[in-house]
Amino acid sequence: MTTAHYAHIHAMVQTETDPMHRNRLEQFIYALVCAWPNYPIHHAAQAAVQLARPVQIHRAHSLEAVERVVKHIDLRPGQEWEMLGYPPRAGALPILLSDPQDESAPPIAHYLREDVVDPDTGIHPSREEVPGQTAHIAGWRQRRGNPDASRPETYRGFHPALTEDHTRMLGNLWKIGAVAVWERDSSDAASWAELIHPPVEGEAAIPDMTEHDSWYRFRISSHMGRDSFAEIGLCLGNIFCHHLPQVWEENSADGSGVDRRVVLLESEAAGSIAVSRVGGPVRRGTSFFRNALTDDEPLPRDFHLPTVLHAAEQIQDLLQGDTTAVTAAAWFADDPRS
Repeated sequence: MTTAHYAHIHAMVQTETDPMHRNRLEQFIYALVCAWPNYPIHHAAQAAVQLARPVQIHRAHSLEAVERVVKHIDLRPGQEWEMLGYPPRAGALPILLSDPQDESAPPIAHYLREDVVDPDTGIHPSREEVPGQTAHIAGWRQRRGNPDASRPETYRGFHPALTEDHTRMLGNLWKIGAVAVWERDSSDAASWAELIHPPVEGEAAIPDMTEHDSWYRFRISSHMGRDSFAEIGLCLGNIFCHHLPQVWEENSADGSGVDRRVVLLESEAAGSIAVSRVGGPVRRGTSFFRNALTDDEPLPRDFHLPTVLHAAEQIQDLLQGDTTAVTAAAWFADDPRS
């Protein structure tokens, strides 16, 4: 997947002219992508823009109300409903989820529980009549890739609230040449992501990197405590949203020319989505991005949804252990979105 594969989703959001409706659509995309790790991020976002009108998401009065709506949505492939004995009712509109990497493959039709019926009675199934999806979703949230490549010992004892699973996920940071450390000096900032030791072309990330030789250093303020995991997610968002150079890509970025508020919003959004999808400890209370999302106004025009969704996808893959170590390319600072 690339950022370009999310462009049509961004375009659909941009066409919503009513500010309140657009705000609810942005909230809906965020909530659905976070809640459905059983669907790839691209499919969850595709579903959100198609489901917004059928579920009348614009009638929800807050982000919390949107999240409650998401909890009650039961969307499944038509084939699964058929196997359960509930074909689509006549005239039911499918939610079509396509694979942008295979344009020749037909989209897969999905249906809401309210749009399938018992062929004998014509009544749609109750929640008690079909297997729930809670355990299935939880299983996807807990799925992990190759554990042998992780270095959990690096983060054992980082904070008492972090479990062995959390440290195992953080143990994959080395694959992009990153190390997270505590920042003991007093500061108002919660974290800093820095390209502290730029690599040369052909240099590979190695498992035993420390803050003294890592390419990237994430300095986490000591007052963050349990929220350090979410803050590391934000630091990863800085890299994967192209606000710091991705040194393993020849076309990279340095974040110059991007409004600093947008930098923080995009980075926090991408990290927050990924942390939610992998079952990491989410940020307690409010956050800069969540505040912006609940302002009843659309996110800033410069907020680039394709960049955020693609970044979240890559952060999720890294934390889950689905990626391999990177090798530095002949990178240069440029903006791949321009």
